[in-house]
Amino acid sequence: MSHKFNLFDAPLVSNFHRISTSERADLRSVFDGSLVHAEPYNAVTLVMNHDTQPSQALALSVAEWFVPIAYALILLRDAGYPCLFYGDLYGIKGGVENDWRGPSCSGKLPDLTLARKLYAYGEQNDYFNHPNLIGWVRRGTWDYPAGCAVVLSNAEQGELRMYVGELHAGQKWSDVLGWEKGEVEIEGDGFG
Repeated sequence: MSHKFNLFDAPLVSNFHRISTSERADLRSVFDGSLVHAEPYNAVTLVMNHDTQPSQALALSVAEWFVPIAYALILLRDAGYPCLFYGDLYGIKGGVENDWRGPSCSGKLPDLTLARKLYAYGEQNDYFNHPNLIGWVRRGTWDYPAGCAVVLSNAEQGELRMYVGELHAGQKWSDVLGWEKGEVEIEGDGFG
């Protein structure tokens, strides 16, 4: 597509809503029918905006527990142009009294954004093998060699073995948001 414009990915927001409001929905379907899947260089990815926030005509709720997952999906992957919503960063007051909603992601959205800036570079390898446990690796580049590994679940905890590269052998990786305690040591073959 050689168009010189970008479009907001409304189907992706609809998928976020569907998955977040369904019990044990298949995470592997999150990009099905989305613009970012069809035209990754022309898609503006978002979780919510001024039109979809509560009390607006196009309100489409994404369950609060899923918002960090949705932001990881738009911020830490290689496709699309992520757009953060001011209300998710700083909180919003809807159009009705006593409708204050604080910052999303338990205030960790700036940390996710910083993780994008520091680590989300290079080749991407997806691990979408289980309906409720998915992940991907960004391998880094010569100027941003750290890379990142992202693991997301909408059900019970699980384990996902991913290749991050032999150059990381012996390193200990941890959750940049601090929600999961412990570390993963990268093995000599580059898997963790």
